[in-house]
Amino acid sequence: MKLFERSRDAKLGLPPGTPVHVGAVHGFKPFCTLLRYNGSVTKEFQDIAPSQLAAELRPDGVNWINVEGVHDVKLAQEVSKILDLHPLTQEDIVNTTLRPQFDTIGGYSFFALQMLYCGPDGQLTVEHISLILKGNTVLTFQETPGDVFNRIRERIRTQSGPVCSKGPDYLLYLLLDSIVDGYYRVIDRLGERIDDIEEQMQLGPNDELLGQTFALRREILLLRKNIFPVRDVLNKVQVAGHVFQENTLIYVKDISDHILQVTDSLNLSMEMSNVLIDTYHSMQNQRLNAVMKTLTMISTIFLPLNFIAGIYGMNFEHMPETKWVYGYPMAISAMAFVGLLMMAFFIHKGWLWERRFSRESES
Repeated sequence: MKLFERSRDAKLGLPPGTPVHVGAVHGFKPFCTLLRYNGSVTKEFQDIAPSQLAAELRPDGVNWINVEGVHDVKLAQEVSKILDLHPLTQEDIVNTTLRPQFDTIGGYSFFALQMLYCGPDGQLTVEHISLILKGNTVLTFQETPGDVFNRIRERIRTQSGPVCSKGPDYLLYLLLDSIVDGYYRVIDRLGERIDDIEEQMQLGPNDELLGQTFALRREILLLRKNIFPVRDVLNKVQVAGHVFQENTLIYVKDISDHILQVTDSLNLSMEMSNVLIDTYHSMQNQRLNAVMKTLTMISTIFLPLNFIAGIYGMNFEHMPETKWVYGYPMAISAMAFVGLLMMAFFIHKGWLWERRFSRESES
């Protein structure tokens, strides 16, 4: 997960509108699918060639073209030319580091977003996706196979739900809504991780927990980078007013409310990560203070003992008690008495360890 992209060298010096793939190159073979439907019939084409794609588009109903693998610039260009997309749009489609945005060019609407979901191993996946609405056709470009749209496809295949009786703008809304729902699942997983770290930290801080917390903060920053601009995208769509029909625009406003909830949760998660780091340092300081207090008390106990030993260690000829038979035992006894007296004083003050009394003894 990179917060800062450094793979734009291939674009330097090229004229505007030159499609150059920016991002990770995946090993699978890119392909294109077409899902064509209306209120009564659904037809699906898997791995359809761009040369056959134009002949299969129909004006009656909705055409959903999905391209998997934008690292194949040639395939992305061929599909884009079928809908006569602007060169700047073609350039943005293959740029996977593009900031979430919305624009209207040449009679079609272009969306660039980041699709977030957790893989089978729990690892966060960030995938660039472009969505284009032109006429009765919705065109999507993705980096890799696999997305959050399977339920939408299943409803279209089975002719269930209102999607088949509505227009392409409703399909675009469903795609946007599924992307935002994926944000919810990522945020829920983030909250579970924060709770787990908080519970483990109560048992005692360690370096592993600190590393997990810093990794959590990095992930939150990545999420904020990709989710926060979506608020501006949805606001621009509502201000534009021509992308969605009036009966669909109400649902888009609901997505805006969801984005606000997601961003609020992200802000709370960032604050919680700061609290976890502060708690870790406070507990470490508390442990260090306890160690320093113990060492200080040990030094305090031995200070008078060193004084007594220092006096009796001086070898003067007329030193008192140097020739007394019981001088050595008395010196040792005096040291032991002073040490025990100081330990008793520390225990009485509760400095050596805290005295705990039960409620029964207090009553």
